[in-house]
Amino acid sequence: MRRGPVYILICIVMIIAFVFTACGKSASGADTTKLTTVKVAFDDAVTEAGVILADKLGYFEKQGIKMEYVRFNSGSDELSAIISNQVDVSRGIINAALFNASSQGFNVKVVADGAYNIPGKGFFQIALKKGLGEKVKDFKDLKGLKIAIASRGSINELFVEKALEKGGLSEKDISFVVVDSFPDMLTAVANGNADATMQLEPLITKGVDEGILEWWKDPDTYATGEEMSVLMYSPNLVKKPELGKKFMVAYLKGVRAYCDALVYGNKDQAKIVDILAKNTSVNDPATLLKMKTPGLEPNGKLLKEGIASDQQWYMNKGLVKSPADIGKLIDESYAKYAVGILGEYKQPK
Repeated sequence: MRRGPVYILICIVMIIAFVFTACGKSASGADTTKLTTVKVAFDDAVTEAGVILADKLGYFEKQGIKMEYVRFNSGSDELSAIISNQVDVSRGIINAALFNASSQGFNVKVVADGAYNIPGKGFFQIALKKGLGEKVKDFKDLKGLKIAIASRGSINELFVEKALEKGGLSEKDISFVVVDSFPDMLTAVANGNADATMQLEPLITKGVDEGILEWWKDPDTYATGEEMSVLMYSPNLVKKPELGKKFMVAYLKGVRAYCDALVYGNKDQAKIVDILAKNTSVNDPATLLKMKTPGLEPNGKLLKEGIASDQQWYMNKGLVKSPADIGKLIDESYAKYAVGILGEYKQPK
């Protein structure tokens, strides 16, 4: 039977509508035209694993969130961006500027762990020049050394000072060598300009493999309970609690995928390693499996006493004049909500 022009026109309209509807759907079936964009500060570190996996495995999308990555080269720039609402979320370091901003009324919130040293597997620690371990066996033996750090008045200096205190020493007993690039610290040690370095993975493993460094004491013996970085929400995101909760649910699912594969087991390890190798600065799968992995807390729990202790250290240095109210700076409600949805994390058997 012949079809009239009206019938044909209706069919064409229906086909066009179907195509446009399909284009608005992602592979997971989410309507991408209705996703809420969240701007996230990003620096390519392996410690971004929770964010990366939550994105690449579709967890953010399932929560109605579209990620927009904003890249930064320094922690100070990243912190300035979240305080001023240029980004919504940041996994950044704890420094004096964070405490100062909070005490001055900027409503940025520390909402979850961002990275910490797993006892016995510290990814951020003091490493010695190869061969120096025979001489530097205890904390008191650090006396007289030249120690490379990324910057003064930072977590790098804080960690070294904690190690010095264990040996009854102070910063006056050693010489700090400021090298503003972690990779360049290897060069400084190799050239004899430094005897040790406050270094992070995978550069410690690289230094050991190249005969430049050797492992020293685990940081849990001198810097117990310290957060390497924390997850922060901007003042604007704090005004959108439902969005903040959804972000946290997805983020902790990403963290758990990381923990299952690389920290507490090997579930979907090849897949997880492949994703991280393609989306972090550590693009060699073998290195990701060999290096000491950063700790990411699967329930988002924060080391609150360490954060309070850090503020006191910055105050002692004169970098924080008016202390922040730690109770107001930290907001664990988002992580508690997410755990209520996901359940307490259980290590893979």
